[in-house]
Amino acid sequence: MATSSCPAFASAPRAAVIGAASRAIARRGAPPTGAKRRVASTVVPRASADAPPVPAVDIPHTNDEWEAVSPVDFAADVSAALAADKVVILGKRGALRSPGFVASLPESLRTVWLEAVAAVQAGDNGGKRSIMVPWEGHGGSLKDVVVGVLPTAVSRHNCPAAAHAVDAILAGVHPPAHGRTLGVITALASTSDAVPIAVAVARHFPTYTAKSVRGGGRGGVERGRVALRGAVLVAQTNTLSRDLDEETSARVVAVARAVRLASRVVDTPPAAMDPDALVGEAAAVAAELAGPTFGLDVAFDALRYDALKAIGFGGLVAVGDAAARDGREPALVHVKYRPHGAAEEGRSVRKIALVGKGITYDTGGLQIKGKSGMPGMKTDMGGAAAALGAFKALCQLRPHHVELHLVLCIAENAVGPGAFRPDDVVAPLSGRTVEVNNTDAEGRLVLADGVAYASGTLGCDDVIDVATLTGAQMIATGKNFAGVVSDDEAMERACVVAGRASGDLAHPLPYAPEFFTKEFRSKIADMKNSVKDRSNAQTSCAGQFIANHLDRGWNRADPDGSGEETEGRIRRRGLHVDMAGPATNKDGRGTGYGVALLVHLISGELYAEGK
Repeated sequence: MATSSCPAFASAPRAAVIGAASRAIARRGAPPTGAKRRVASTVVPRASADAPPVPAVDIPHTNDEWEAVSPVDFAADVSAALAADKVVILGKRGALRSPGFVASLPESLRTVWLEAVAAVQAGDNGGKRSIMVPWEGHGGSLKDVVVGVLPTAVSRHNCPAAAHAVDAILAGVHPPAHGRTLGVITALASTSDAVPIAVAVARHFPTYTAKSVRGGGRGGVERGRVALRGAVLVAQTNTLSRDLDEETSARVVAVARAVRLASRVVDTPPAAMDPDALVGEAAAVAAELAGPTFGLDVAFDALRYDALKAIGFGGLVAVGDAAARDGREPALVHVKYRPHGAAEEGRSVRKIALVGKGITYDTGGLQIKGKSGMPGMKTDMGGAAAALGAFKALCQLRPHHVELHLVLCIAENAVGPGAFRPDDVVAPLSGRTVEVNNTDAEGRLVLADGVAYASGTLGCDDVIDVATLTGAQMIATGKNFAGVVSDDEAMERACVVAGRASGDLAHPLPYAPEFFTKEFRSKIADMKNSVKDRSNAQTSCAGQFIANHLDRGWNRADPDGSGEETEGRIRRRGLHVDMAGPATNKDGRGTGYGVALLVHLISGELYAEGK
């Protein structure tokens, strides 16, 4: 990180600032210019006997408790963020230099601001520098201000807000210690940038941690405790230094908090986030939405092992059987949101299902993963986490034009006496039989049950499944873009547009059942669960396997086989989102990918007025 020794600050009126900053650094024993800095060890030193204990609480059990441990306020005002102990200000150069925004800054910062922004070189990932500024009301001391400049232009497939660069600018910026605060101010070139920028900030400050806490326990640490952090205050303002409108602000808060929820669910170790715990997360969301705070028409239901087996959810039962023997039963969760007054008014609404793959841990089954392939497989429920977060955020925004159905397909793909085998034949809810030729292609089996339930039992008009499904997705579209497959061109186009608008980037893959269905041919069953030719568009093939289990009348002119076409039948739409790449970042932490994408998609033009 650059310091304030840039020639841009060498003019006489700025000398006091530069001199004070230099003296403050010298007092801290900083090495002389050009000397190598020693990198601090990541090993936590043993606490000394007289070291003060770190404020801590028992390990949280609810989302609100986790949020209280490391709070981020996405609706802070600029003055509160500026009053924080450390401040980060970021945006595109034009927004940062706009007269309205500059006028909103304190005088001591305003006098050096334009030169500070000009001194930052912003490449593809933006740029930043840190300056020390005397601050009124800060005890006469200097305040650390990070100036971050986002790229002005991006490629046509990227998010115009340049949200990808936010994490690079925030690199090295950590949640503050308890009792201190961090302000993050984003100067927006457009109000449409508010959500993607807020989501990027949310990803940088994840909720879950299992770091030890210094205290009076054995070895100088407190067991079963989590350290409290100070608050991060996120304030967003446009170029005229005006606060966001109420609707945009509500969307920012709902989506950003839901992203943190989804990332925490993914980050939690599998011993804690087992099938029961994931069912509990969904139940808690439903209870909150139906409770006094929101008062929404939301209903929750969960089917467990015995019910799944009796009804015919063969995919979930097969995948979850081994773990069920040890008490970790598979589940199908269904949460329904009905817009207020729709039933009483007889208002027609489009029924949308969000179907999430919730494999809480994936060993690969009997065709077990290797030592390097298994670590990180707690993230294989990223699709369910995204669907859960998106459902919560959408319901909080109270859409009146759609009826939402959340369907989570939850299981642990374990190894044990009850594990399903290669050569087994599984009968999902669709009734179409599957010969197992790969126990590590388990996600599509549970999703087969989910989409059959959504399209058949629930009769949803649109079925959107979200999953960390194939490693081949990263070969096809990379680590920043999800791969999407749809049987409807308008749906595909709307998803790509929503990806660019939200920062959850998505790119279309081929939809061609006539080319891909044959990859699953079986001599003894209706299909196999893994492709014959792994070089033939694996990700599209996987999406096609899931589509094979949609309701048999899906988009047929004669859905019931009666020989008579149904006039005026609404066209139903399917969308498969393979988010294996963007579900985690380079450190393996959950990103909450998919939340913003689904919220933008369902709030967008495609669904205007219940279309």
